[in-house]
Amino acid sequence: MTELPAFRLEWVWRDEPATGSPEERATRADLRMSVGAEDLTRNEDPRTRVLAEHVTTALYPLAEWVAFNWWSLNADARPGTQISQLRFAYRNGVGDARGAWWMRSRRHVLRAACDGFHWPDVIFVPEGRETRVVWMPDATSATRERTRFVARGNAVVESAGFVVALRGFVDAVTERLAARGITGTPLQTEWDAIRRAGEEETAFCLAAARLGLDPYSEAGPHREAIAEVLKQLPEPLATDFLNGVGAEHVTDRLGWLAEARGLVGPARDDASAEVAELRAACADLRERFFAPGATDNPWEIGYQVADRVREWAGLRPTEPFDPAPLMHYETLPTAYLDRGLVALGARRGQRGPTLVAARRFTARPRRFLQARALWHLICDVHEEFLIAAAHTHRQHVARGFALEVLAPAQGIAALLADPAHLVSAEDVEVIADDYGVGNIVVEHQLDNRVLAQNFEWTPPAAGVR
Repeated sequence: MTELPAFRLEWVWRDEPATGSPEERATRADLRMSVGAEDLTRNEDPRTRVLAEHVTTALYPLAEWVAFNWWSLNADARPGTQISQLRFAYRNGVGDARGAWWMRSRRHVLRAACDGFHWPDVIFVPEGRETRVVWMPDATSATRERTRFVARGNAVVESAGFVVALRGFVDAVTERLAARGITGTPLQTEWDAIRRAGEEETAFCLAAARLGLDPYSEAGPHREAIAEVLKQLPEPLATDFLNGVGAEHVTDRLGWLAEARGLVGPARDDASAEVAELRAACADLRERFFAPGATDNPWEIGYQVADRVREWAGLRPTEPFDPAPLMHYETLPTAYLDRGLVALGARRGQRGPTLVAARRFTARPRRFLQARALWHLICDVHEEFLIAAAHTHRQHVARGFALEVLAPAQGIAALLADPAHLVSAEDVEVIADDYGVGNIVVEHQLDNRVLAQNFEWTPPAAGVR
């Protein structure tokens, strides 16, 4: 099991200043926020240029932001799409050309807690067992004198520990207010409601957050549709579904699933021989991924499963792989374009392993879709699965598998002959043609693997490809 860095919030209360609201004065403190050994609050004094690991500020606005965005910070993976679309995001952070924080999700971006205070530019995105934390420095050309945050990083932390840290922080702030005789603040009212939420209310709030909604102010019109999802779909299908579809399309998408299940047909008793062989070959990796409390990098497990599949198929790294013969494929197009729910798959359909796509795909995107489905056929513990645009743990591992099984990093390096040199657009196009995939597949592999500093590659012997 991979040991993830810990997310920590540490503070030391300070004497109350003479100015500010009562709740701000009562919660003034030195605050340090860190992921492992990295300090997200590392900052430079604009006058002395001295660096510090903490910032002195009122903690009330931050605690209020956490409370009012509690369910989103626990369950809404949608901002992961924004991060994934930025080149090098999963390796180096998203850089300074990311746009202002108010153009991004105010429920996930710490800077939205402003209330007149300057906070680090950090985004938190729950991905299931793990929560991604991306933090960026302030631009050096700040137009006014203020503390400049200087740290940059991109890491995942265990979601359970992240939630515990946030809960302990808000508890401490509310207790500090009560000890100072301050009651009835929006923070205390909101946090009390969250703390008193029962099992049914909690399930609804998490489901609403996965749809990108605030459970208390936006989810009311969607309550019946959300309840139907929780009734019809088991976990983790419900999580993938809710993180992928638009809130206004939930009922429609459930109807599409019913039709797609009709195309899949009744389950057969006998499984596909090839899929059965692959499931046996990858059983240990499946157990690692689904083990309770597992924190292994989902992308890395996807890569390892891909290596096993290519070895089973007897392919060299430079040879293309076609997943199509391993499953039956159907298309059930919708009347409108909703890119959230991409396909439904089943391991034991009437015609064997079956994938039903929600829209028409041309050859190369369809090959990537089928490769994503193949991971579920080989490794998923459920007979039925969804392919969604969601950035959840399961969808991540399937994407990582698809990239590596279709265009292996070692094969791309071999085709380049010298991956340390500049890679041109023509190189990408030729390699994509060799593997029969879209250019974006090769670009992702270059960005995330082949051109990474820790990529190990040994040139093949002369004449060997």
